[in-house]
Amino acid sequence: MKMNNRFIYGILSIVLAAVIAFIAIPAVTSKTSSTCGIARMKNAVPRGTLITADDVELAEVGGFNLPDSVARQTQDVIGTYAATDLFPGDYILPEKVSSVPLSSDLSLNGIPDGMVAISITTQTLATALSDKLQGGDIIRLYHYDDDNELEPVTDIPELRFVKVLSVTDSKGLDVDYTTPPEEDEERQQTATITVLATPEQALLLTRYENEGRLHVALITRGNEKLAEELLGRQSEILLTLYGDGTEEEALEPSMDAKDKPSETADTDADAGTESKDAQTAEDENSTEDTKEE
Repeated sequence: MKMNNRFIYGILSIVLAAVIAFIAIPAVTSKTSSTCGIARMKNAVPRGTLITADDVELAEVGGFNLPDSVARQTQDVIGTYAATDLFPGDYILPEKVSSVPLSSDLSLNGIPDGMVAISITTQTLATALSDKLQGGDIIRLYHYDDDNELEPVTDIPELRFVKVLSVTDSKGLDVDYTTPPEEDEERQQTATITVLATPEQALLLTRYENEGRLHVALITRGNEKLAEELLGRQSEILLTLYGDGTEEEALEPSMDAKDKPSETADTDADAGTESKDAQTAEDENSTEDTKEE
């Protein structure tokens, strides 16, 4: 019985060795030895620079463990912008290039269709949440009007949930409050807040900033699920107030009626000219009749 077990184990070992030798090893070898063409960097390209045909080349490389998203053709890369510093020999992945020019503020590169980015001024330390705002925060804006004695503070339905894109200082530089300043470094102070808004929200922000003071209240930070929910609720509020925007907008002239050129005045002027010409002709006829007499 023991001899039979050893015989069976021996047979299984031989079969397993044959499978490894004739199936597994050739399969792995074929994968590691196979090659494919990819687009590869030929020259160093700094971040934000347009990639030209002289900067890339088509190269044959091993296909083993090669990412599926790597650029296969140079046409896929030429005309794009480097999203990071690229060096000779780099494989080109989608996250390394951008189809649009890069700005110093990456949040401005992905503004959705139908939305705008608009900045508001922080007039006091308190209105800017004591310089503690960060990009990605969801805020609510309140309006304070000194001229309104009965209700100086207004809750604005259109501005209950607004996303902050960036916070900048008086020089237009982005402010980063996520890390404390160094001992000898002066803390940056918030001067403007850039938010993502609809055209209707942008009009209200422009109006209220010039008619009083806007105060910022923080709603949530770091909770993407809650942020999306709140922005969805804001969209529903705007839809209730302004509709879905499918109806044609009735355009109104920016120029007042009193400033527009009057067609009646032009008509009167033409009539006056014709009357004057007729009077001149009548006078000439009267003069000729007098001469004949």
